[in-house]
Amino acid sequence: MGSYEKASLLCRRALSYLKVAKDAFHEGLYDVAATNCQISAELLIKSTYLFLGFVYPETHNIRKLLSELTNLTKLEEISRLVKEKRKELNLVELSRFEGQYSPIDVDSDLASDCLDTVENVILPLMKKMWGEKWCGD
Repeated sequence: MGSYEKASLLCRRALSYLKVAKDAFHEGLYDVAATNCQISAELLIKSTYLFLGFVYPETHNIRKLLSELTNLTKLEEISRLVKEKRKELNLVELSRFEGQYSPIDVDSDLASDCLDTVENVILPLMKKMWGEKWCGD
């Protein structure tokens, strides 16, 4: 399997995790929504690394993944996003831990904010970087 095929597979998988996150949110399963939301974000970014011909860092840290992508691509748009959306990206990073391991229930606000950041910040930027070849289309 070539890098484009691997990238497309990860991208489609990311979209599946996002769908599961949205479905779980609507069912009131906020911990499941938050966890799947973070996984979706991570896979969207990692699939973009592969699509662009890069090896992604072995981390779950969303801001680190985006910062390193900035270093590789020299795209100011990614750097600006990391600076302007620091709080929101941090929340996405924490969502997986909160949803999996936290002894405190994840509320609808956390899950909703995570979904909003992935759908309206991360997804559009990654889609733009893929262009017409989005997720293997």
